Amino acid sequence: MKKIVFLFLLVFFIFNINGYSQERLPIKRGVNLTGLEAPFEGSWGVYVKDEYFELVKKAGFDHIRLPVRWNGHAAYEPPYTIRSYIFDRVDQIINLAFKNKLYVIINIHNYEEIMQNPEKHKERFLALWKQIAEHYRNYPDSLWFELLNEPNTNLTPQLWNEYLAEAIKVIRETNPTRKIVVDTANWANYSTISFLKLPEDKNLVVSFHYYNPFNFTHQGADWVQPQLPVGVKWTGSDQERKAIERELDFTVEWAKRNGNVPLYMGEFGAYHRADMESRVRWTDFVARSAEKRGIAWAYWDFASAGFGVYDGLNKMWRMDLLKALIPDTKIK
Repeated sequence: MKKIVFLFLLVFFIFNINGYSQERLPIKRGVNLTGLEAPFEGSWGVYVKDEYFELVKKAGFDHIRLPVRWNGHAAYEPPYTIRSYIFDRVDQIINLAFKNKLYVIINIHNYEEIMQNPEKHKERFLALWKQIAEHYRNYPDSLWFELLNEPNTNLTPQLWNEYLAEAIKVIRETNPTRKIVVDTANWANYSTISFLKLPEDKNLVVSFHYYNPFNFTHQGADWVQPQLPVGVKWTGSDQERKAIERELDFTVEWAKRNGNVPLYMGEFGAYHRADMESRVRWTDFVARSAEKRGIAWAYWDFASAGFGVYDGLNKMWRMDLLKALIPDTKIK
């Protein structure tokens, strides 16, 4: 009897240290399928191909995050109508994912105008979600909505709290129980989770993105100015590991204080200019550290040249990266 009580207390202790049971969410390991976040699919050299869905499923992922630039395919005047062709394309992708028993998270991605001039674009942002929510109102629960990728700049944490509450209200008119993912402010930074104010809603998931240390994960990236020098390694030292664990623990502690809201690391990855050994070491440690804390994740990304776990040009997996993400993958 004493042994049983001891085991119960041990499990309870571990549960509270690590955060949550992963069973809180039906997803655990995912990947971002990029292409539709560009001005037009293929603009940045990446397409979402039909064969990708079976590959993703067989590798061991259970969901895809689909970044979509809805704002680039909608009118700028009321009622801000979204053009039918983008709905047709997203429908096709969602159905291919469902066919392969994958969950799907769709978001509004690269809406730069709302970051620069939030008040001017607030009405349009809400109108986009009204249309998206109505279009997908009868889709299965395995489709989730993510309000906005990486709120930043003039869309301050305070304004974002205001906008997200109104967007959730709009969605709930037609989708009363669908999972809604809410990014933290300041580029979905883990540290700004403490500024987040959520409405009462049991079907919300909080998302942050993780690219620390930034001088490692974004070395040589031409969109970062000034450009970060190449040659930074991630060795997996105690100091490096503890920094990651400390930052992930920060999000878990916040979640515990806020009703145990589920956490989702919607993006993480290291750019290809870093050496592959360091990328693999970092990717494995971040993924396992998130899993230990009950944080679901989606790697950035599937098939781009910069971050991709899959080489779309040569049609082959980057196996070291794949095994870092899914150690028990059935892919050989």
